Amino acid sequence: MENKKKENSLRSLSGLYTVVIGVALSSSIVMLINPNQGLSGVETHSWMLFISFVLTLLPFYHGALRHLDDAYLENNSASIKNGALIIDFFLLFLHGMAFVVLSLLIKKPEDFFYILCILFFVDVVWGVFVHFGASSDNSSNAEWKWVIINSGFLALALVGYFFFDISSLATNSPEKVAVVLMVLCVLRSFVDYLVGWSFYFPDE
Repeated sequence: MENKKKENSLRSLSGLYTVVIGVALSSSIVMLINPNQGLSGVETHSWMLFISFVLTLLPFYHGALRHLDDAYLENNSASIKNGALIIDFFLLFLHGMAFVVLSLLIKKPEDFFYILCILFFVDVVWGVFVHFGASSDNSSNAEWKWVIINSGFLALALVGYFFFDISSLATNSPEKVAVVLMVLCVLRSFVDYLVGWSFYFPDE
């Protein structure tokens, strides 16, 4: 009975997180395509930022749900702290809200860059928390890898900010900023799935 209550609670929280992510995805499509202009009105930097958005959202959402199932349903780990689920979910909810904001900035490369960095930072904080407070023995490696991956790409993004002078470049050539962000997001997601393949797609 206790496990059933935990499962119901987890499903409710996961459902809310899914709704927030769904809103973010829908908003990004609405921002990308102007109904009056159709596909011909889609700007080059906007579709590149849209690709960046989607390719970042997929592993974040996939990983979050895999973590919740693994840590709270599939394993009975004594290492999980009391009250970890609500804190875990709160940080995931911040994830979702960051994606909603990100979806509204599909046409603004500089602002998109700032929120993307905030998203990486929030994920690092979340990863540290779940590694030490809400992870199962089997999933701790995957969660700590997320911390390393996102810390690395956050550092890379900040270096790129100063190296490419994103602020002025976004005004003069938004396409170049969009290309940098798209490459960054593609590489991050590729490394994420490559390193954590067995966690994302377990054999048993």
